Amino acid sequence: MKRSITGCLLLAVVALVAACSSYNYYSVGSSSNVARYSTFAWLPPANNTKNPYFDNDLADQKVKDQATADLESKGLRLKANRPDLLVRYTIMVDNKVHTYNEPVYSYSYGGFYPRGYYRGGRAFYYGWRGAYPVYVGDDVYHVPYKEGTLILDIIDRNTHKVIWRGYGIGEVNNPERAVNDLPQIVDGILNKLQINKTGR
Repeated sequence: MKRSITGCLLLAVVALVAACSSYNYYSVGSSSNVARYSTFAWLPPANNTKNPYFDNDLADQKVKDQATADLESKGLRLKANRPDLLVRYTIMVDNKVHTYNEPVYSYSYGGFYPRGYYRGGRAFYYGWRGAYPVYVGDDVYHVPYKEGTLILDIIDRNTHKVIWRGYGIGEVNNPERAVNDLPQIVDGILNKLQINKTGR
């Protein structure tokens, strides 16, 4: 009974964590490099996912609208004709597995264990009330999940080199929710781009 209760609690925790998964954000490249430029335009997305939730016009609009607003708030200007920078995003969804270890115990139940004695009157058995647990190993649970990655590349149009890359990573357990989270993820990524040309 105790093992089954513990297992149910473990699965409940896994479900709760999956439902409330957050995103982690990283960046590569110097923000000061981007600050030297003034204008940008978009390249078509380099989508490596065939997931219909992310490979569609709605998801594309959510990414581009939020990223454009964030970049303009930092002082860059959207300009389709001969821009300084090109911006491109990539969405990838991969299969992953969480591994959880649940300790397993054997239990001896009931009252005091019968006492025996060594010579000289020393107690032989340990006495206790209720159940005494003994750790005997682990049950291992493998819980599959999908991990999504959104990458934003900022590219020098003349050199064709990526001068800054930011990306957000999180679990994609509910695709509809993940699509709605795209503006939040874009915002989290571009928070890593520390420039503010508007104050100059």
